Amino acid sequence: MADLTGYTAMTDVHGGASAAKMVSKYMEIVDSAVHGSTTVMQRIGDQVVMIADHCSDLLETAKKLNILTQEEHHFLSIHAGLHFGNILIENGNLFGSTINIAARIMNLANRGQILCSSSFIDRLPADSQHLFQSIGIHKLKNVMANIELFQLQSSPAGDVHIDPVCHMHIASSKQSPSANYLGVSYHFCSENCKSMFLETPDRFIAHS
Repeated sequence: MADLTGYTAMTDVHGGASAAKMVSKYMEIVDSAVHGSTTVMQRIGDQVVMIADHCSDLLETAKKLNILTQEEHHFLSIHAGLHFGNILIENGNLFGSTINIAARIMNLANRGQILCSSSFIDRLPADSQHLFQSIGIHKLKNVMANIELFQLQSSPAGDVHIDPVCHMHIASSKQSPSANYLGVSYHFCSENCKSMFLETPDRFIAHS
């Protein structure tokens, strides 16, 4: 599972039309990121649910999706959760604990972060397992057994800034509004976001 980080904040700031446009673009990116046996099963707002016959195909899809979204100017990063297990497909809907656990893992991920369970990583080829680093044992909500989670060690995103108000990427090579607060320079997608920040900067720094 993967969705856009900061989508609610972006929608609040820029409105429903901008949100709809971003989701439409996001779904285009998702389709271009699909690898191998990966199939997009559900699209719910800014969230996508994908399944595959092989864990390695899902991993490649998640990696490409992460890269493509981070390369977009004035866009949002994803955060994703990967898990392995049986699922029941009925009338296009997915059921079972595998789906629930994947959702819990995704919700723990931060901006641009791809997390997976031990059961997922155990089914990857050896040359892919070394790409992950353990982040410890976690208790997931409404999941009986504790699960060890792993983080994909990916290359950092290009030279970009994150708008602290709407969370969108701003390429450092692009001209953008900026402001200095307490010795730190912040960059914004628009003058509107800059004005909102300057009115109550502590509100946005705490959640950026």
